[in-house]
Amino acid sequence: MTKSDWQTEYSRRLCTADEAANGLRDGERLILPTLAGQPPAILAAMSEQLREGTMARVRIGTILPGPAVSDNLLLPEYVDRFQWDSLFCGSSDRAGVFEGIYDMTPMHFGQMPKIMRDDMKVGAVISLASPPDADGYMSLGISIDYTKSLIETGRYSAVEVNPNVPNVFGDCRVHVTDVDAIVESDEEIFVLANPPVTPHDEKIGALIAERIPNGATIQLGYGAAPSAVGLSLRGHKHLGIHTEMFVDAMRILMEEGVVDNSQKSINPGKTLYTFAAGLRETYEFLHENPAIEGHPVEYTNDVSVIAQHQGMVSINATIAVDLTGQACSESIGSRQYSGSGGQVDFIRGAMMAEGGRSFLVTHSTAKKGALSSIMGDLASGSVVTTARTDVDMVVTEYGVAELRGRSLRERAQALISIAHPKFRDSLQEEAGKKGLGLR
Repeated sequence: MTKSDWQTEYSRRLCTADEAANGLRDGERLILPTLAGQPPAILAAMSEQLREGTMARVRIGTILPGPAVSDNLLLPEYVDRFQWDSLFCGSSDRAGVFEGIYDMTPMHFGQMPKIMRDDMKVGAVISLASPPDADGYMSLGISIDYTKSLIETGRYSAVEVNPNVPNVFGDCRVHVTDVDAIVESDEEIFVLANPPVTPHDEKIGALIAERIPNGATIQLGYGAAPSAVGLSLRGHKHLGIHTEMFVDAMRILMEEGVVDNSQKSINPGKTLYTFAAGLRETYEFLHENPAIEGHPVEYTNDVSVIAQHQGMVSINATIAVDLTGQACSESIGSRQYSGSGGQVDFIRGAMMAEGGRSFLVTHSTAKKGALSSIMGDLASGSVVTTARTDVDMVVTEYGVAELRGRSLRERAQALISIAHPKFRDSLQEEAGKKGLGLR
């Protein structure tokens, strides 16, 4: 297709945000990208239509609703005008999920495109995108996730073209002819501030960093502890990155030459990710960077793909771990706090990889020291995100508990050894009642 041809098609699809919102149909599912990829102008138009009572009654879902969603859709006056279906709770929708105002659909991140297509029958998707290149391709470089797949298979798709969205290489581009509606905007895109790193996080980072060899391929989840791990790796060499989320710490490691991807088993020389969230400097770093590729989540989080990386290391946060190694990473008791995300995808992939290891990190206590994060039993109603058969190593500021290949008694004792000292005696008592105590 010549440039004049795709420009004609671009112009034919160009419309206002209100017109793009009019493409939705009653009763269908609308899916939004992850966090920073959520299009503010179209969402603002949807909010206005909700206010006027003219928007189609749809069922909307996303991972981590950002300000564009919370400021426009998740308002008390709109509760009865559409259905909200959280895919990973954030600060703006977790209370509504717990109170039964909103619904939630649990899924592993890597399975989402297939489930959305085959089981949820998603009909519509809207997203931010970069301006088209010389051949008419727009990049979904902020949030490729499940969005690219849904643009290809859904009934209706609309993109909000914004020059602040990085043009990223890889399998993250859609042609102007692949979408039904195009809206133009130039609003600043959402930035995610770095979580404050505590001395405990720094201790955890150091404990993990000393167990990661040069040349390993890493995945970091979001949070202060995983960020501290990333920054603790600044003395390493020839690291690679294969991850779901590209974060600020990864940019720093690439800028400083710690990550060069030279020893990756597959996709050598390339950092791969499926969505990004961080400071504006990180988005600018992604723009037309030949060392970085964005890919759909069904590739980045495919366990068989992850497992092909020799020396794959995954680092993710958890909330609580029981004495057998079961990890709750998404709820506080029965109160849904976040979601499964891609934790299990990467833990299982790392487990299968030659020389692979996985770390689950948590502070030893919660509620300002009142509760132990290492527990005899998980609190009633807790979600078991990662099964004990998948957990490899658990890390607190007090040390590393290696669980892979260990008996139940050995697991319990290893976990007690990294609990806060003030809880160790009571945990030993509970272990004894379970037949897991010291001999």
